[in-house]
Formats: sequence, structure tokens, C-alpha cells
Amino acid sequence: MSIFTRVERLVKASIHEGLERMEDPLALLKQEIRDTKQSIVKKKEQVTKQERMFQTFERAIETAGKLADKRQQQAEIAIEKQEEDFAKRALIDKRQALNEQQKFKALIDQNKQVILDLKTEIQELEISLKVKAEQKLELEQQKEADKAGAELKKMFSQTSHFASNESKELDQWSKAALEIENDNLKAEIEAELAQLKASKQG
Repeated sequence: MSIFTRVERLVKASIHEGLERMEDPLALLKQEIRDTKQSIVKKKEQVTKQERMFQTFERAIETAGKLADKRQQQAEIAIEKQEEDFAKRALIDKRQALNEQQKFKALIDQNKQVILDLKTEIQELEISLKVKAEQKLELEQQKEADKAGAELKKMFSQTSHFASNESKELDQWSKAALEIENDNLKAEIEAELAQLKASKQG
């Protein structure tokens, strides 16, 4: 693909896709599909035009053949009537008609080949279009999967945030509980120490 073709498709894609990024491969692929469909339509129109030309050439060949036959008959009649000059003119016209007939036959052969080439190109474009449609489906599915993945990541991030906050709160409660237990222990030690002193003094 030439740089000019790529730039053209980028511009078209940006127009058709609106806010989508110009570098988005899905947007570019959609534009390629539109271009391929337009090419198929144009080539089918060319086939129709060539087929009409084919019919025109066939009629021209038939007309030229009839004229050549008519001039041949006129030449024969002129010879019978000993009108040699008229016979010569009739034969010249006959030769020109046959030459025209050959030209149209050559044109119709070219026309057949053009139609065949166009139909081959259309088949190739239709195959390409089918492949692009499958690629588009894959990209759309991938885009949806990426979107779903991003949503899950966001959800897990939020859950992790809450879990972190809960963990901090639990740590604070544990610390407070430990301090309370230490205070109780100190009080018990002091009480036991007092009892010990009293027993010694008694």
C-alpha cells in the first residue's frame, strides 16, 4: 500500500469514524471494506457497460455482413447487365463492409477479454471483502474483550483499594487491642507485686 493510499484512508477513516482515533486498525479496516465495496460496484458497472458494447458490436457485425451480401448481389446483377463500373463500386463497398466487419470482430474479442478480466477482478475483490469482514469481526471481538478486561481491572483495582483500607483498619484495631492487653498486664503485675510486698512485710 502506497503512503498516499494510506494517508487517503486515514483521512476517510477519520471522517467516517468521528471521534475514533485515526490510527485505530478497526477504523482503517472499516474504511478498506467501504473502498472495496465501492470498487466492486464500479467494476460491475463497467461490466454492464462492456456488455452493452458487446451487443452493439454484434449488431454492427451483422449489419456489415448483410451490406456485404447485398453489394455482392448488386455486383452480380451489374455484371449481367454489363454495367462494369457499377459492379466495381458495389465490390468496393462490399470490401469496405467486410473490413468494418473484421474491425468489429477484433473489438468484440477485446471486449470479451475486458469483461472476463473485470469479472475475475470482481471475484478477487469479493474474496478480499470476505477476508476483511472476518478480520473486522475478530478486531471487534478483541476490542470488546479488551474493554471487558479493562472493566475487570478497574473493578479489581477498586476492590483492592477497599481491601487495603479494611486491612489498615484491622491493623489499627489489633494495635489498639494489644495496647489494652498490655495495660491490663501491667495492672495485674502491679497488683501481684503489691501483694508480694505485703506478704514480706507481714
